[in-house]
Amino acid sequence: MIQRQLYKYALLAAAALAASVGLASASDRGSGSIALPVEMVSAATAFAAYMDQAGGVRADFHDADSVHQRLKTGVSYEPIQFEEGMIAYGALVALQDTPFTNAVSRAARSLEERQALAAALEADPTRALRFDDTGETARGVETALLDRASPVSAAGKAVKQAAYDMQHEAWSKDRVANLKDRLREVKTLSAARYAGADGDGARLSRAMLQLSQPGPGTPAVSPAVARSLALAAVAILGEAKPEDLPRIQPLLSEYFSADCLHMAKLNLYQCMAVAEPNYENVFCLGQHALIDTGQCVAAAVTASPNRYAPPPHVVLASATPVKAPAHKGRRHRRHS
Repeated sequence: MIQRQLYKYALLAAAALAASVGLASASDRGSGSIALPVEMVSAATAFAAYMDQAGGVRADFHDADSVHQRLKTGVSYEPIQFEEGMIAYGALVALQDTPFTNAVSRAARSLEERQALAAALEADPTRALRFDDTGETARGVETALLDRASPVSAAGKAVKQAAYDMQHEAWSKDRVANLKDRLREVKTLSAARYAGADGDGARLSRAMLQLSQPGPGTPAVSPAVARSLALAAVAILGEAKPEDLPRIQPLLSEYFSADCLHMAKLNLYQCMAVAEPNYENVFCLGQHALIDTGQCVAAAVTASPNRYAPPPHVVLASATPVKAPAHKGRRHRRHS
């Protein structure tokens, strides 16, 4: 498997990545090399790959095939792996912060101290906020994730607008031949975990080198960002080895972002179930595959839980331009 060949235990202090990001060496910390299990680095890679591809979805549709191909790009992430990848990606960002890695290393010297501190972080990820200068590290994670979310949201808005603009073209009103097959494909792509591609390691290294500088201020830290910091701290302590994965797995998920991504997929499925013409497929892609996903990531770095989820009502294809398609006689709320 490509990811396993690339990351075999994902030693972050090894090779070009460590040299480029300047992580402290094992001798500097008095503990083992900073590492994350391959599954976590693979999830971070999957998150980054999807955000790159989705952020590059263009709104210049010209035929039904262009709609179909871009729809496949927009829906191709598995929510559990995506959330794990988002938090793991945030941990990788935190590991680029030398003051943070040094602060964690100073907090526990002996093996017993490191194990005890790691256990405390796993039980309560907010303990990661107690290290010196953690506020700047948290802002860095927040900035990095917002930088990932913004292009996806922008692409989604452009695609959604295209669903309105394209309706003067006859082909956009043609019906998809088999709605059930299209919906089945969308669900299949949404359930498939990213398997990796050549060059993923290099792309992830470049992403770590191109992180934006965080802005000033001391923002409240969201549960997702706290988990990223806690995961990074556990890795610094040498307690994130492959055999530790079952123990640290809970750090990779939290209620609000998981629920937001679940609702985004549910709304996508509902939309696709009744999206007969091509322009309605475009609307579903723009709103529920791209905008909703980008908003979930952006909301995950805020501290206010009520900003996480999309609107509680399910938005169907009746939200698309012109008129709602017939759907077994039911009336659906219109939502723009």
